[in-house]
Amino acid sequence: MAVADNPMFPSEDEAAAIGLCCPENLILQDWQTYFVKFYGDNVPDYFPKREAGLYTQRSFPDQLFEISFRNAVGRTRIGPVCVRVESSKIISDHYDEMLSYIADKFSNLVFSFATPLGQNYRKEKTGKDIAYIEYLFLKNYLLDASPNLDAISALIVANPHIKLYRAFCNCSIDAVTNVQPAMLINMFTASDRFTSLKSGHPLITTNLGQKIFNKTGKNFYPTEAIEERKHLTVDTNENRFVKHFLQTIPRRLNGLRDVLTSEKKSYLNPDIEQHLDEMTHEIAAFLADPLWHDVGGMAFIPISSQVLHRRDGYRQLFQLYSLLQLTSKCDFFNKDDFQNILETKDTPTLFEYWAFFVVKDILDSLLKPIPCRNIISASPLEQHVEPGICITYEGGISLWFNKTYRGSSEHQPGDSFAGNEKKTGSYSHDFRPDIVIEINNKRLIFDAKFKGKRDGFYGESDDGSTFSCKEEDIDKMHCYREAIKGVTGAYILYPGEKAVVYSAHDATCLYEGVGALPLQPEAGARPVQRHREDIEQILREFIKDT
Repeated sequence: MAVADNPMFPSEDEAAAIGLCCPENLILQDWQTYFVKFYGDNVPDYFPKREAGLYTQRSFPDQLFEISFRNAVGRTRIGPVCVRVESSKIISDHYDEMLSYIADKFSNLVFSFATPLGQNYRKEKTGKDIAYIEYLFLKNYLLDASPNLDAISALIVANPHIKLYRAFCNCSIDAVTNVQPAMLINMFTASDRFTSLKSGHPLITTNLGQKIFNKTGKNFYPTEAIEERKHLTVDTNENRFVKHFLQTIPRRLNGLRDVLTSEKKSYLNPDIEQHLDEMTHEIAAFLADPLWHDVGGMAFIPISSQVLHRRDGYRQLFQLYSLLQLTSKCDFFNKDDFQNILETKDTPTLFEYWAFFVVKDILDSLLKPIPCRNIISASPLEQHVEPGICITYEGGISLWFNKTYRGSSEHQPGDSFAGNEKKTGSYSHDFRPDIVIEINNKRLIFDAKFKGKRDGFYGESDDGSTFSCKEEDIDKMHCYREAIKGVTGAYILYPGEKAVVYSAHDATCLYEGVGALPLQPEAGARPVQRHREDIEQILREFIKDT
């Protein structure tokens, strides 16, 4: 097998004579076209078919293939060759940090819906399979978070939850060490616990033996007594829960491995495979500790336990358990989106989710979320439920993600016009902007845009980095502002450098118009401060004016 950036390959004999070898990690660029040539009689089975969707490809005679990774970045494989795909817009480290940031924000969002602090509307494309979401949460809590699973296991093993165990047991009289007054009463009210002593038995001369003889006139003596025994134990309900949850995780990881592998009809993304192996190994090491030998099976989950809610180690595992349970009840996840983010590392989809949470963070700093209705689930009788996520704030302000504005019915030129119908969405076809802020029937739109060089979307330098937008970049914002009722401003968010705002003809405020605002990640997935301030200024004026 040979890989090159042009289709001109040496013959098999020439390649063998040259003796070229493949580097340990082959570095390729996103949106760049490459060619793969197979020598021999057949294409190896490890080379995925086009329908697998791992990367786009065209086939040519003589076992030659054209491939492109498009927006995908990160690690993958071409058969035995390890490949790292890099991007000039978002480096691999920033991608991983943004993914961790999204996992953290999504988990907070799931918990907020459960409390509740938001509304959830089912997305029409959502499937029941949320394997990629579960993998994302497991990886974030067990590998990426602080404390991670290694630290959690150290915290619990070093200081496990213990309780003082008190039990009352029947003991032979010679084994009794301490009898409480209440136990004495119990002992003397049960005649079957006494025996008759033979003449000359040494117990007859004891103080207790003499008192019994004086009272009964017979040489009776107790054979057993009830004694309270106390000892410390780790067999607590909290430890039983942790043991049970740890035992379920490997089964869940194996299930994820099967599901994720079957999804692509091929091998896993090497990063996913490695992370699943790491989590499986660390869970096995944690469960091998002798601590768990003394912990029994779980009978119930102590959900009100302060240990599970407050103590480090226990708290993180209980949060992960709760998150996984709540995730199965939340319908706002788009499994296809997370499959693309995690498996093929689809950068535009990641950027879209990241931009939403950046805007949400800004609104959270300006406004207070308010409680509202529980999660709305679609009835089987309802054919159209509005898709998207809605977070509600004080003052009647709503933040939407992927809300669809339905279009109206069309007309023919010869149709009679008896009056324009009432329209609440789009007056033409459907639109679904990424991020919408609604206040009193007025709307401000942000659309996250991350496109590659081939799309001609940005003004780019020779190395592919983005510095500005083009005029055509703004065209869709005009569509939003014109077609959707109540839109006063529409802006793209793009990973560039230059901000531009075009005020509308009748504008009275800065936000009324269209434009493009740069939004790039820094270390830790934080937005560049200047970019955040520009977005915050637009939001402040919109909130103040409406």
